[in-house]
Order: sequence, then C-alpha cells, then structure tokens
Amino acid sequence: MNEYDATTIAVSFLITWSIGLLPPALIRYAIIRRPISKWVAIAVCAVFWFANIIIFTALGSQSKTHAALYLIAFVSYWILRKEPKSVTSGEENADNSVQHETK
Repeated sequence: MNEYDATTIAVSFLITWSIGLLPPALIRYAIIRRPISKWVAIAVCAVFWFANIIIFTALGSQSKTHAALYLIAFVSYWILRKEPKSVTSGEENADNSVQHETK
C-alpha cells in the first residue's frame, strides 16, 4: 500500500487543481474577458473534464472515480459564467452616503 505524507498530498492537490482550472480561467479572463453563455460553458467544461480524465490517467492517477475532476468541472463552469460585480464611481458612493446620513 502506498503511504502518502502531507507534502505529497499538498503537491497532488495543487497540481490537480492548477491543471484543471487554468484553461477555464485563461478562457474567461485572458481570452474572452466576459462571461460566456450557459450551453457554451457546459460544452467547454465537458471537453475539459474529458481531457482531464485522459491527462490524469496518462499521468498514472490511482483514482477510480476521479471525483476531484467533477468538482473542478463545477468550479470551471462557475468561472466561465461569473458576472463581474457592478462598479460604481466614487462620486456615486459619496452621494449615496450623504443621502443615507441625512435621512
């Protein structure tokens, strides 16, 4: 039976999540720079999930279910669909705070 120490587990966690989340993060924030539609995001996540299964199997993954890859697919979907928070100007924030103080 293989014995895993804390360092091996931490490195495996970092590699798994980095390989899994880097492509969707690059697509969302570097290439497209805006949220993508629901079905396109699902298709992208499905393609990357399948590619990750192949990659981790080729790397000799011992997992039979690849449960972490399902979690990575859900986080990837969230990254691809995430709407940016609305940004208000400093003047609007100042006006709102003055109005709240006077009421």
